Amino acid sequence: MTLQLNGESRDFPDGLTLAALISQLGTKPDRVAVELNLEIVPRDQWEMTALKDGDRLEIVHFVGGGSAGPEATPSLAQPTSVEGTCPSCQAAASGRFCSVCGEESSKHDLSLRHLLSHAAGEVFHYDSKMFRSFRLLLARPGLLTSEYLRGCRKPYLHPFQLFFIANLIYFFVQPWTGWSGLKAWLNVQTHAMFYSGLASRMAAHRMAAKGLTQVQLNHAFDHAVNLQARSLVIILVPLLALLVWALQWRKRHLFAEHLVFALHAAAFALLVIYIAVFGGSTALVHLFRVFGIHVAISPEYILRPLAYLALAFYSFAAFRRVYGDSVVWAALKMVVFVAAFDYIVDLYHFFLFLTALYSS
Repeated sequence: MTLQLNGESRDFPDGLTLAALISQLGTKPDRVAVELNLEIVPRDQWEMTALKDGDRLEIVHFVGGGSAGPEATPSLAQPTSVEGTCPSCQAAASGRFCSVCGEESSKHDLSLRHLLSHAAGEVFHYDSKMFRSFRLLLARPGLLTSEYLRGCRKPYLHPFQLFFIANLIYFFVQPWTGWSGLKAWLNVQTHAMFYSGLASRMAAHRMAAKGLTQVQLNHAFDHAVNLQARSLVIILVPLLALLVWALQWRKRHLFAEHLVFALHAAAFALLVIYIAVFGGSTALVHLFRVFGIHVAISPEYILRPLAYLALAFYSFAAFRRVYGDSVVWAALKMVVFVAAFDYIVDLYHFFLFLTALYSS
């Protein structure tokens, strides 16, 4: 049978189990994590996992005592032999990697070409932590959370790392979409929110205290919001965690577990909803204009159902995978999660209103 092993087609005897394959490759079982067809296979299931023709496997091999990056299995790579002293821990080094700390030999990696190719490989390679983490975030909702909670963490970005990278992508991409994003201008805050009455009174009090005109306050507030809206997205995380805690309170999970769930859910929302879906609505407007098509309503309202559908897809699958909910309970919790999401975003807008108003 033919298997796709770390992106390479290789032939193996029929009837192999995953454990037998690892043994045949000469790899130490305690040094690798195995992904079979985009699903991580726990080590205690290797003996029972039969392989079949066409299976795709990613075998991540961790060297030394703490190398953060994955390396190809020994049978797939021919490491260069390097003798000397490890520059990091000063241990005697023999081979490509230090057997004590995992440091890779830098004997031939000081060229500009190597520097750039290594950087690109760390980010974009199919085996990189970043590529794998974001691929699974989008394709396997809840898998990153469940893997982190069961202790399998080396193959993936830490939940906070993944969220901040998603936030960084949002920070730089959102202005180019031409869409307001998570910002809410003062006029919107005082006229279109459920707390608009309170916001109007607070804005009037602030305007009187600072001796500002309405135009001056609007300008100062909107400038502050523009700076703060993309950097304060982290506020969504504890709010989402509280929502998940309320939905799962009978199961007595630690709040930190819900926080991990919320970090992944917020990262998914930033990438899929606030960049791909809502941000894409502006791209549609420009495309319509190119072809001379006039749209009577904002494409944002057309695409809003897609945003809810994406959030429903993520929450349903994640509740099933992370908390073991039945189909019925996962569906019910999905409805509550999606319905409450807009209110959580409104709470974020209110917090943003307070910070922008009192820094104006």
